[in-house]
Amino acid sequence: MERKVYIKALSRISLRHPDPDYTGMFPVMEARRMSQLMKRALAVSKQALALSDVTVPDAIVTGTGLGCIANTEQFLRPLLGLSDAPLRPTHFMQSTHNTISSLIAIKLGCHGYNATYSQGGISFESALLDAFLQLRLRMVDTALVGAFEEMTPDYAAMLEKTGWSGVRTDDDRLSETAAAMLLTASPDGALCELADIRLGAEAASTTMSCPAPTGHLTRADYVPLYGDNFCVSALGACDAVERVAAGDCDNLLLENDFHGKSRSSILFRSLCGR
Repeated sequence: MERKVYIKALSRISLRHPDPDYTGMFPVMEARRMSQLMKRALAVSKQALALSDVTVPDAIVTGTGLGCIANTEQFLRPLLGLSDAPLRPTHFMQSTHNTISSLIAIKLGCHGYNATYSQGGISFESALLDAFLQLRLRMVDTALVGAFEEMTPDYAAMLEKTGWSGVRTDDDRLSETAAAMLLTASPDGALCELADIRLGAEAASTTMSCPAPTGHLTRADYVPLYGDNFCVSALGACDAVERVAAGDCDNLLLENDFHGKSRSSILFRSLCGR
C-alpha cells in the first residue's frame, strides 16, 4: 500500500540566502581541497537534518545539471594545454557529477541508497521524484534530496554564445543554487505534504491528483528572484513549501518549463488537508 510523503525541513543558499560562515565547519586541510559548491552542499544538507530529528537519512538523492563544473574545468585546462598549472588528482576525483552526493553520504555516515540525476533543467525534479517514489513504496522512511549548481565565467560565456541564456538583465541572470530537503513518511513536525510530481509531457497534460491548486508558482516567479540555472526550480520549491506551511494556500502547484526543452510540475499540499 502506498503512503503519503512529507517535507520536514529545508535549507538553501542563493542570491537571497547568503553563505554561512564556514570557519570551523571543516578541518583546514580538508576545506582547502573542497570547492565552494561542495562546502555549500554539505552546509545545507547538515542544516536541513539539524532542523529535523533525523541524524542519518535512509537515502540521499541529488540533482545537478553541471555537477562540479569548476573542478572539471581546472582539470581540463592543463590537459588541453590551456594552462601551465600541473594536473591535480583532486580536481579529477572531484569532477564527476556524483561527487557531491557521495561526499554528503561520507560525511553523514550514510550507507544507504545514493543516486545523482543530471537531467538538465529538471535535474532537481528527477531526484525529488526518485525519493518520492521510494518513500511511497516503503523502500525508505527518510530521504535527503539536494539540488546543487555552480556557474563559472567560462561556462557562462559559452551559454551566451549559444543563445541558451538569452539577454541577461538584473532580473534574469545566471546564478548558482544549493538547496536540500528532508523527506519523510511521517507527518509529525512536517512543513507540508509532497502530493505529486510529474515530468515531461505528463506534467503539461495530466491533472494532478488533488483538488485544484489554490496557489501557483512558475519560472516567471522565481527566476527574477534567484537568477537562472539548471536547478533554480529547487529554490522555487523551497518558496512553495514555505508558502504552504505558512497557510498562504492549501494546495500549491509549482511548474517549471525550462526554456521549452523540459517540463515538470510539483504539487504541495497543506497538512490541514491531509
